[in-house]
Amino acid sequence: MNNSYELLGQPFYQALEYGASLKGLLKPFKGKGELDRFVAQCQAMQSQLTKAAMEIIIPNAAKYPFSLLPIRLMHQTSKSGVVFLRWRRCDRSKMGTEVWQEVLQDPRTSFAMASKLHALEQQRILLNMQMSLIHTISRQAAECAKKMEQADEAYNLSVSTISKKRRQDYGY
Repeated sequence: MNNSYELLGQPFYQALEYGASLKGLLKPFKGKGELDRFVAQCQAMQSQLTKAAMEIIIPNAAKYPFSLLPIRLMHQTSKSGVVFLRWRRCDRSKMGTEVWQEVLQDPRTSFAMASKLHALEQQRILLNMQMSLIHTISRQAAECAKKMEQADEAYNLSVSTISKKRRQDYGY
């Protein structure tokens, strides 16, 4: 850890994994209930990642010496509600990785600052990838749960109809 900023370290990820592991992703889910629980785990992980971005990464990226730079690390919420981290110029004229690269390539940027910016960018890339993956897995699991519920309803209706027909045909 650097005293100018704080990256999400192993303890954060261990706690996240302990609370909601994706190890069970490739298992035979036993119905909608298990899938719903899995979706809830994914959503909890997404919330924890969002909290880390908002309460750890962004505030630390706003501290000295980063506060002297013409760029800021900001959050942007997608249409689907997922929070992603983006670089933005302080004057809000431009956003994206290019503004980070411009500062990195500026001859006034010290090697020490470049190293810190590099570490921060790696953390940003990693967190954005994790947010995207968790959101996609959660959405797919929710869709699967809905389809399984529809299959259960169709099956139960079919069994009920067949049973009723047999009772009528055989006088049960």
